[in-house]
Amino acid sequence: MHYSEIDNLVPVILAVQEDNDDAVSLMLELFGRDIDYEAKYGQRHVDPDLRQELQIKLIYIAKCFNVEQHLALPSQNPGQKKT
Repeated sequence: MHYSEIDNLVPVILAVQEDNDDAVSLMLELFGRDIDYEAKYGQRHVDPDLRQELQIKLIYIAKCFNVEQHLALPSQNPGQKKT
C-alpha cells in the first residue's frame, strides 16, 4: 500500500503520536517505496543506513506534526490557486 491510496493520513499520524506500534508500522509501509527510492538515489542498491535514517526522520516528523494547526487551515482544492 502507498500513502497516495489513503484519503486521510491524520488518524495514522495521531496514532503514531500516541506511540501505537501498528500505526508506526503502517506509516513505514505507506512511505516505504519513497524511502527506498531516496535511499537508493544515485546508487544501484538501497543504502540500509540511509534507509533507517529516513525511517527515523519520518516517524520523528509524524510525532512532531501539529495536527490541530493543519486541520485549522482552510482546505484548498487541487485546482484552486492561492491568492
